[in-house]
Amino acid sequence: MLNTIINSVGIIAFACSGVFKGLKYNYDIFGVTVLGVITACGGGITRDILLNRMPNAIAKPHDVYLAIITSILIYLTVKIQEKRLNMKTIDNSVIFMRLVKLSDALGLALFTIIGANIAVKSGLGILSVAVLATITGVGGGIIRDLLVNETPFVLKEDIYATLSFVGGIIYYIGIVNFKLSYNNVVPLLFILLLFIRVIAIKYKLNLHLSTFKENGGKKW
Repeated sequence: MLNTIINSVGIIAFACSGVFKGLKYNYDIFGVTVLGVITACGGGITRDILLNRMPNAIAKPHDVYLAIITSILIYLTVKIQEKRLNMKTIDNSVIFMRLVKLSDALGLALFTIIGANIAVKSGLGILSVAVLATITGVGGGIIRDLLVNETPFVLKEDIYATLSFVGGIIYYIGIVNFKLSYNNVVPLLFILLLFIRVIAIKYKLNLHLSTFKENGGKKW
């Protein structure tokens, strides 16, 4: 039950991320829906292919349907609001970018857990679990950014894929090494990942020395 809720909320969060990215470039309803579905399902499909199994999005397409419905509803809601408030999409590009990052943060935390859980159930070691957790968490976003001709977040924001990778390691240690229950590990790990990612977004934190200097740190 908990796993189903996590997956559904993650699908919705990443679908929103794709829609907001499309709205930033003033894509039509088809374009934002494609981005929403790819962002929501791309990481999971890539993970399942690497595990040599039928992608869950194809075997049980309710995830795709949920992503499509979410994308259309978000698009229509935004357009109705823009018309009602007499706003222009181009004026809201900064707002949409913030919404992309926030929904991405939620999806990243949830899908990192989903990917790690599936990898552990497949009997993989700690490194493989971390890699698959990362692919699940960032894969859809990479494809989305490439489709809109942007440099993917994963290549310019350190506290993104790195966070997902570390999350996979923490999950493995908690579940496999310490034999903690899934219901105990998941809420704590989710809060930790989401909190760190939101703080990184708010204060523009990364591992670059230039950023360290800008924030008042000393050069190494």
